Amino acid sequence: MRVVRFLFLSFFCAATLTAQGTDVFARARRLVNDGDAKAGRALVDSALAAAPAGSAAYAEALYWRGVLAEEGEQARTDLLRVAIEFPLSPLAGDALLRLAQFEMTRGDRAAAQRHLDRLAREHPQSPVRAAGRYWTGRLLLDDARPADACVALRDARRLADRTDVELINQIDFYARPCDVLEADAKMRADSIAADSARREAERAAAPKGRWSVQVAAFGSKTDAEALAKRLRARGHDARVTPTKPWRVRIGHYATRAAAAAAAKELSTKSSQAIVVEAEGRR
Repeated sequence: MRVVRFLFLSFFCAATLTAQGTDVFARARRLVNDGDAKAGRALVDSALAAAPAGSAAYAEALYWRGVLAEEGEQARTDLLRVAIEFPLSPLAGDALLRLAQFEMTRGDRAAAQRHLDRLAREHPQSPVRAAGRYWTGRLLLDDARPADACVALRDARRLADRTDVELINQIDFYARPCDVLEADAKMRADSIAADSARREAERAAAPKGRWSVQVAAFGSKTDAEALAKRLRARGHDARVTPTKPWRVRIGHYATRAAAAAAAKELSTKSSQAIVVEAEGRR
């Protein structure tokens, strides 16, 4: 019974501290915004001193001390502690976002990207995930990676809360070039596909030479296919004839002399390649 009573009281006290802390931090923010930063920060310091180390109340107080800090390095230290020491805190994702923004102002783009990557990877349900993808898109645009940036900005637009009009407007502003980029990419892909289809059609329509080089014949189609595969891997135009015995042949040469020269190169001490008339010519 004593254990149950202790657990109940501990839970009740933690909940009370959290509720009181939320009110304290709201007052602290108002004081800082109204110009009385010293009094606001003193409230946060008092809440941090009163919170049990390692508790949710401690993480919240540490977060707000970082947010309202006067010095950038103090803010960075406190927010980094929240992200690292309290990864399950609902404020950890926001701490990573603020850290990324701070590193961007310092010009450390690599550090900013690492924080944003952690936000996306470790806090996929965070309320700030849309903002994280937005800032990722900004970074990628500055790094001249427009295609990747557009992916991030599309994610941000999809994840953004419909009521967050300011964020949506920022996303839309930076995503304006994406429609043009995507249209250009589609045109390039269509052009590449059309060129490939044209070349394939030209190859299919081109007359094939009368002569081939036969390098082997097998009673097993599996063995023949295995050899043809090895020859193709070495860059030869190898194939297996459609009927048994399964012959492995290379190329369609316009003249017998050209086929003979190829057969000489393909012959080995243990295997003699021969010139034959290509199948399907009779």
